[in-house]
Amino acid sequence: MGRVIEADDWDAWLKLFEFRHSAYRLETLQTYAEPEEAEAVARFLAGEEARLDSSWWESMIRRQRAAGRTATRVRVLVEPFSDYSRFELPIYTKFVEAGEDIRIIPTPAGSWPEGIPRRDYWLFDDRDIWDMRYTDAGTFVRAVLLDDPAAIAEHLRLRDIALGQAVPLNDYLSARAQRQTR
Repeated sequence: MGRVIEADDWDAWLKLFEFRHSAYRLETLQTYAEPEEAEAVARFLAGEEARLDSSWWESMIRRQRAAGRTATRVRVLVEPFSDYSRFELPIYTKFVEAGEDIRIIPTPAGSWPEGIPRRDYWLFDDRDIWDMRYTDAGTFVRAVLLDDPAAIAEHLRLRDIALGQAVPLNDYLSARAQRQTR
């Protein structure tokens, strides 16, 4: 096993986002149970404004974009949405406005997109793979660095497969809104 970053090691996490040219994330869970989001999710589910402060992420994305770096995320989104996915989508629009390239792979319940793993990971600068580990409830536990050249090649291939199936967030939201008005 490679280097490990525990969920509560914020200094180590922040260093990862000092990447040189690119960050890529594959998100596959339909529910994430992050303690810092719990109150916002509860407000959202109660029909209130979520009021999640994501300014730190948006600022980081803006800084990276200004430096010519890219941040891309592919989200496998099972339809109909989980409560968490409904909570998350409006927040994603703010991330896109900040400069993150977020793409969606819509997936009907009971199926999974061809060639896409059922686990999350980050890929920094096409060389550092951080395999994300979660509890069954969706709470992040740790990330493990996979630095074997074969693993890197495989994750680059998986990234390309996901990007080939994904649509930009705004296109997805527009098409979904059109389907719902018919």
